[in-house]
Amino acid sequence: MRRPCPFLFKRVAAAVFAAVVGGGTPAWTAAEPTAGPEMDALIDRGLRDMYNLDYAGARSSFETLRDDFPDHPIGLYGLATTLWWELTNDYDETNPALERDFLAAADRAIAVSRDLVKKGDPSGAGRLCLGGALGLKGRWDAIQGRWLSAYRNGKQAFKIQEDAIRANPGLYDAYLGVGVFHYYVAVLPAAVKVFARLIFGGSKEQGLREIHLAREKGRFSRTAAHLFLVNIYVNNEHNPPKALELIREGRREFPESPFFHLAELLVLDDAGDGPALRAGAEEFLEKTRRASRHYGWNREHVGLLLLGNSRLLEGNPGPAIDVYDQVLTKHFGGDRWVTLTFLHRGMAQDLQGRRDLAETDYRAVLKRRDVWGLHDKAKALLRHPYTGPGDQTR
Repeated sequence: MRRPCPFLFKRVAAAVFAAVVGGGTPAWTAAEPTAGPEMDALIDRGLRDMYNLDYAGARSSFETLRDDFPDHPIGLYGLATTLWWELTNDYDETNPALERDFLAAADRAIAVSRDLVKKGDPSGAGRLCLGGALGLKGRWDAIQGRWLSAYRNGKQAFKIQEDAIRANPGLYDAYLGVGVFHYYVAVLPAAVKVFARLIFGGSKEQGLREIHLAREKGRFSRTAAHLFLVNIYVNNEHNPPKALELIREGRREFPESPFFHLAELLVLDDAGDGPALRAGAEEFLEKTRRASRHYGWNREHVGLLLLGNSRLLEGNPGPAIDVYDQVLTKHFGGDRWVTLTFLHRGMAQDLQGRRDLAETDYRAVLKRRDVWGLHDKAKALLRHPYTGPGDQTR
């Protein structure tokens, strides 16, 4: 049982910003997917701020787009995506005020996109934003357990993105949405794969080609496609070296981003590279403690967790427990990283032969909100003690 690689998370995935529209002056028309430099510059700035976890900066850019181009859905779609990104990355989908703002922006983006599609939408821009906003709503429905609504929104999103490609085959950003559907349908469990293929079609190979196309030729979905590929190479293709290569490309492009830094650490953790993980976690912690740009004290416990994990991978459960104790002494909320710390401290206790303490930590996981399948992992570890990095219950 593998640990989650959460940056791409459940999370990452749905935070995809596949907008290929843009342009730049109030003279924008529905026949043009781009209309000039002003809109492009605002989108680029908003995306960069979002991936740097500078939510205020990203919101400012997309609110300006919304206000300056009221008939174009790109500003509202970007705003909804930024709110989703903050809600999932910093609040574990449990901030009621952000949730209300996100849903309002997504609903408004859907309404404005539909209006644009009704006018003809020759560039495909309206369909692209409509499919993206419906995809975000579908992901939110899935998190809330509203599976029928999630299915309906997801199916609509896929069909609309296909329509965008038919309207404009050069709209390369739209290939990301359909590629993700084609890939993940192909890797679904056999019990549901046949049904899903009847709706979405495609194959794993086709999906990968489409995602790569968005990454290589997309205007605004390039980084999102990049992140989906990292997720795929870690969690589905089980190719950590390829994932690490991609994520380091992302770090070079976004050198100030704690998000990409964390993503690299999670790939190293999944690959079992204790020494590299330790060095990376120490760098992450140094930046949080210096309050480097976009880093902050609110991310310290994530760095500590991963530093503890590096010790566990290196076969040093005692030092690992010391680090995990720092997390659990300072952080008491429902944060999923804290839940993961309980699980890993239990694993370290198992390695020390302190089974009673390990079981206490696994039961603490079960008392907390279930995220990333951690309840199943805790139950498995209650049945069988953790024995080391090669243990399949890891």
